[in-house]
Amino acid sequence: MNWRIRLTWWDKLLLAIMAVGAVLAAVRYAGGIAEVANVNNAYPWGWWVGYGVLTTIALGAVGFTITALVEILGVHRYHTFVRPAVLMGLLCYSSAIIMLMVELGRPWMVWMILVSWAPTSALYEVGWCAFLYINVLALEFVRVPLEQLGWGRALRILQVVYIPIMLLGVTLSHLHQSSLGTLMTLIPHKVNVLWWSDRLPLLFLFSAMMAGPAMAILEHLAAARWLGFAPRTDLLAGLARIEAWLVGLFLAFQMGDLFFRGATDAMLSASWPTASFWVEIGLGLLLSLALLVMPEVRQSQAGLATASSLVLAGVLLYRLNVAVIGLRVRHWETYTPAIAEVGITIGITAAAFFAFGWLARILPIHEELPPPQTRPHPAAQPAGALRGAEGLS
Repeated sequence: MNWRIRLTWWDKLLLAIMAVGAVLAAVRYAGGIAEVANVNNAYPWGWWVGYGVLTTIALGAVGFTITALVEILGVHRYHTFVRPAVLMGLLCYSSAIIMLMVELGRPWMVWMILVSWAPTSALYEVGWCAFLYINVLALEFVRVPLEQLGWGRALRILQVVYIPIMLLGVTLSHLHQSSLGTLMTLIPHKVNVLWWSDRLPLLFLFSAMMAGPAMAILEHLAAARWLGFAPRTDLLAGLARIEAWLVGLFLAFQMGDLFFRGATDAMLSASWPTASFWVEIGLGLLLSLALLVMPEVRQSQAGLATASSLVLAGVLLYRLNVAVIGLRVRHWETYTPAIAEVGITIGITAAAFFAFGWLARILPIHEELPPPQTRPHPAAQPAGALRGAEGLS
């Protein structure tokens, strides 16, 4: 296995962004959170939790969604998506944990969750499940480098325990994705009536499941373009049909919940949260669903990319609406993410892009490609500059 790659302009750009993010993170740790963030008592979580944790973890659901589809439901025709999905899930969760440690400070104390005991805390359950799940993802993915290294004994051991590990991973994902919604149910006085519901755990779980196939479709299209293999349009069309059902389910559940709670009047009020709500519904759900149900869109690479991007944008806006935009505050209390807040998250995201692109070049992540040792040198592949763009959002 050749661990060396030639850096392209895309790799160098990602490394530059990572360097800026590292400098901003150093400023945060040296001078405190007030040096880089605009969070306040009215908006205590802000961008780092709204995007860095809630949304990044939702995008990481691609791992358990595709794994459950293939390994539990037995739809093995989609097996080609499993390795990229597991790697994307691992990088998304790793990014979310790093972002959380930047926000909370004192990353050297993160291990305390393993010895502290707070079984009645929703956040404690989220932390434990996320910690366990990232280890499960690592165990699932490590089979790929073990195959390349020829470590047969270790690989055989992992093969024996793969099924229980996989089942544990899917279970943990369901638990902590829904528990993120449980956190928001604890503050009904803070979350706008358009989004607060005692069914938030189910809505958060459904939104994460909705993000899974969309992430897999976008990754496959990007990888096909930049790694030079023919996309499996038949499989992508099947995933798009599944995505249409998931988007329709989430839309019906969300609107039904609004009617059940008698919160429909809030949909017609003149306010910024209401405007954000209709952008979320109109673009992220209605338009994406309309595209996904069209056979000609499901057979078009551009159509699939557009519809999947709209779904992910809808998931992003939904999580931000619940955690940041839809918070009920007094009229003089405001919050705008600082440039440094956004810069740190972009730096961490760039690191995930870079890691995905590097691993995709040295390991057989995509089964459509020949083994890495027999591939042309990266410099000989004209589109290789953008390999890092195939994974994370």
